[in-house]
Amino acid sequence: MTRRSLPAYLLCISLFTAMLPAVTLAGGLGVPTSRAGLGFGNLQDFTGVRFNFRDRDVDRVSGLNFSVWPSKDNDRALYQGLNVGLVGYTGGLHQGVSLGGIGLAGGEFQGLAAGLIGVGADDMTGIGFGGIGLGADRLQGVFVGGLGVGAADVQGVVVGGLGVGVDDAQGIVIGGLGVGANNIQGIALGLLGVGGNDITGIALGGLGVGGDDITGIALGGLGVGGDDLQGFFAGGVVGDETLRGAGLALGYLKLDELRGLGTGAYTNLKEQRGLCIGIFNRARSLHGVQIGLLNYAGNNPRGLQWLPGINVHF
Repeated sequence: MTRRSLPAYLLCISLFTAMLPAVTLAGGLGVPTSRAGLGFGNLQDFTGVRFNFRDRDVDRVSGLNFSVWPSKDNDRALYQGLNVGLVGYTGGLHQGVSLGGIGLAGGEFQGLAAGLIGVGADDMTGIGFGGIGLGADRLQGVFVGGLGVGAADVQGVVVGGLGVGVDDAQGIVIGGLGVGANNIQGIALGLLGVGGNDITGIALGGLGVGGDDITGIALGGLGVGGDDLQGFFAGGVVGDETLRGAGLALGYLKLDELRGLGTGAYTNLKEQRGLCIGIFNRARSLHGVQIGLLNYAGNNPRGLQWLPGINVHF
């Protein structure tokens, strides 16, 4: 395109956009037919290339669809192919590639969906991107939200610039600042932290990881805490109620019950079954071995409760 032809091109685009509302009100125009080919206006059942100012009560559009203004009363619409909304649009089911200048909202997206500000849907399968955020009841695939992602059910890979909040997640969940969920199965990474009721897999929190039940591997810069811990856990502070496996604390290890290996500058346990290595080890009830500068076993006979170096009770 030459510089001389550019003004004429822009003039045609401007005239075309200005004419779209009038064509829409007229019911639409299709070439060669009102059902296929090249269409202008609100043709409700069309296959081909279609231009409309605002979609309304659409049944099905297959091919390339371009609209200017967000659609209305469009919950039962079916879009197949490439659907582009200059400002954005809503619709029932989108199959293919869906692009919104500001955002997208629909019942279900299957394929690629991207909105400059955000994307919202009931169900999304495939790849989704929201400039600021992305939210849905159910996500399956790969999804990225500039600031965050929120969903009820996630299967796949989810990345939120600031954070991710979900009910149930299976796969990989990454939050720039943090991740919060009821149930996580897979890998969860949060720059500040990861929190969940039930976590199964690998959880890494820059500051910490916390949950009711954690099974697998959890690493927290400051600490890891949970009611029931099973697996490998490491952090500045590790503890809460029960740990089965290995709890490696740089500073403080505090548990109601340990079954396995524990370390820390100070290990403070109600019941120990296994091995503890620290500077000061304390167990009200010891069933195993303590190795440290000073060790206390509350269930040993007097004179053997406090011992330097090593303490044992079997």
